[in-house]
Amino acid sequence: MHEINPKDIEKYVKVSQRRRFRNGENATPINSFVTNAVLSFFDKNKDGRISIPEFQSISKEDYSIFAKELKEYNKTNGIDDTVFSYEELGSYLDDGYIDERDLEGDNPKYLDRSIVLQEQKGQKHTALMTQKEIDEEFNKYGVDNTANPNIINSLRKERNEIDENSDIIDWHIGTANQGKLETCTVLAYAESLSDEELHNLYSKKTDKDGNIYYEFNFPSDNGKKPVKVTQKELDNMSIKTGKKEITGFSTGDKDTMLIEMAYLKRYGTKIIKEGAQPTDIISKFNNNKANFYSDITEKLLSSDAPKILSLLDVSVLEKEKGVKSDEINLNSGKTASIRINENPLRADLQTELKLPDGSVIYGNHAYSVKGYNPDTKEVTITNPYENSTDIIIPFEIIKLFGIAM
Repeated sequence: MHEINPKDIEKYVKVSQRRRFRNGENATPINSFVTNAVLSFFDKNKDGRISIPEFQSISKEDYSIFAKELKEYNKTNGIDDTVFSYEELGSYLDDGYIDERDLEGDNPKYLDRSIVLQEQKGQKHTALMTQKEIDEEFNKYGVDNTANPNIINSLRKERNEIDENSDIIDWHIGTANQGKLETCTVLAYAESLSDEELHNLYSKKTDKDGNIYYEFNFPSDNGKKPVKVTQKELDNMSIKTGKKEITGFSTGDKDTMLIEMAYLKRYGTKIIKEGAQPTDIISKFNNNKANFYSDITEKLLSSDAPKILSLLDVSVLEKEKGVKSDEINLNSGKTASIRINENPLRADLQTELKLPDGSVIYGNHAYSVKGYNPDTKEVTITNPYENSTDIIIPFEIIKLFGIAM
């Protein structure tokens, strides 16, 4: 029997909130009683999430008894909330953990997970697509083509998670989505790595017990500090540093997640909350000093070197570039807009650039440069948040950006 004790659940909520604040979260949600009850049953380290190992530590039979007791408690106390089955809970582990978004129904799923989809990069922003192209994409996913075109972004994120070879290490950077960690610079750099370069970074090995692991060598270490990432850690989508369990890695491409895990194991977890400078990431992977340029030329963009792009800091935009919140008229007759707002979750300013096609580029975030077209004078970048969609930047507003290479 698992007697439902509201005081124990309330105690769990208080402890988990304190831990989440200590881990850098600026706010924690107010959940329903059922959500908190389910979290408290599985979440042994009280970080507000149910990781894959935590979920697997509870048997279906044990949870079924708990769920029955919870339903009885709800009935007695007039609570009408759904209690998920063990299988339903398991279906939310595709990003490596279950949290309040899943249990409160704020993380909808659209795709049939049994559909086999080919990897596809370089997709257009919806504003650049014809109605026929939008209809074709909806049909490809088996989704009603009368649906809001804005959900295409969500559909693509889901596709990235389940497309072909996303579940294996294949020494190829495929489609991926940034997770909860502030690792955008690592992910942006990973996007530039060729299959050959990946083979030089890590190799597959087997220990004496037959367990698979990957030995990762950062070029800056000259082969002297190999990092070990196990297949089990990749399958669980989590690693442990000391007593702390880290979840929230990127979803989709397993090679991308491997690179994230290896970086945290080698260089520490500071990046999780604070991020990292693009020049520092490039230097570690390239074993040479990277530079940052606030004046970007066509020559720099045409270089073959890996490049990470980011909006310039507010102080640089205002003092050195003379740019403030304003509309920007382009030679094409279209309009972009730059907004410098107070970030409600942090004690700083947040910069946002809205491009003519509706794409939004955010400050304090890293983007991977795919290429520059000197004929159209356009820079193509991708966002680690969802890397299958291209973002096109007119060169005439490149002054708003800095580039590391």
